[in-house]
Amino acid sequence: MEGERLGDPVVVEFPDLARAHAWYASPAYQDILPLRADHIPGELVFLEGVPADYDASRTAATMRKA
Repeated sequence: MEGERLGDPVVVEFPDLARAHAWYASPAYQDILPLRADHIPGELVFLEGVPADYDASRTAATMRKA
């Protein structure tokens, strides 16, 4: 809806950001990183998720009040 689509998103879930970073730095991934980087356009982005008790309606209500 806003901006240009930058390819097909792929979502990979990790238990936490520390483990996502450890995976990225692992020798196994570093060995294949050139294959991905040289043949698949796009960026790799780590995003932290929300806690299990996150309530989007509460966040929306707070934003509406502001």
